[in-house]
Amino acid sequence: MRMYSKLSDVELITLLKEGNQAAFTELYLKYSGPIYVNVLKMVKDELLTEELVQDLFSRIWQKHQSFTEDIDFRAYLYRVAQNLVFDFYRKLKRDHNMYEKFKLIVSQEYSHIEEGLHLKESEALLEQAMAQLSPQQYAVYKLCKIEGYTYKQAAEQMGISPHTVKEYLSKSTQLVKNYMINNLDSSLGLLLFMLMM
Repeated sequence: MRMYSKLSDVELITLLKEGNQAAFTELYLKYSGPIYVNVLKMVKDELLTEELVQDLFSRIWQKHQSFTEDIDFRAYLYRVAQNLVFDFYRKLKRDHNMYEKFKLIVSQEYSHIEEGLHLKESEALLEQAMAQLSPQQYAVYKLCKIEGYTYKQAAEQMGISPHTVKEYLSKSTQLVKNYMINNLDSSLGLLLFMLMM
């Protein structure tokens, strides 16, 4: 029986400040699941995600006396979780083997990332990638990937065959994908914010 399950965050924080372990446990049970899901989206590794979530709540317990009752605890947790993930990526950049592994994961998750790129504040980065395309590839990529045209619609718009549209799209998608992966350093922050949402 969770005796603090009906308490508000403000009440739980008040108890946590006093060192109440049951209040801490209640906050952990309430927030560890959603935090885990968000962190997993960013690091794509269950064991690492578990470690980061445990680290997060360990820090919460260490700082329990410093919280104020008016803190937005949920927002604070997500901010700390995000910082832990950023720290992980900074370490990742220094570890070549881990970095290569992560690049492979990003490559495998590219379609999900690409969808996010069209939804978030990333037009400039996407435009840089698209600038590497030939005019025909650019037009096809824009029509099909960004504006949602079918092969047939794009073919009619451009005066070429649907088969040619398909070929251009295949090549342009691969080029954009490679650009994003090869420019991973510059896009890490963007990917994090994108996947956090």
